[in-house]
Amino acid sequence: MSEHDGDRQAQLHARLGQLILMRETGPKRAAWQAARARLIWRLHDELRQAAEAAPKSSLVEQRKPAAE
Repeated sequence: MSEHDGDRQAQLHARLGQLILMRETGPKRAAWQAARARLIWRLHDELRQAAEAAPKSSLVEQRKPAAE
């Protein structure tokens, strides 16, 4: 996994944590909570995609021939 992939995953985890905490501190309107839930699920999908892409990018790097 490259440093960029790790940074991206860390950013997504931080955003997810913030959204989860907003349940206690944000507005209590149902529409706001529904939008928050949609964002949480979208972040879950982005995290899954980032995790799936990380092994692929490391395999590509391994297949590159070494400079002679």
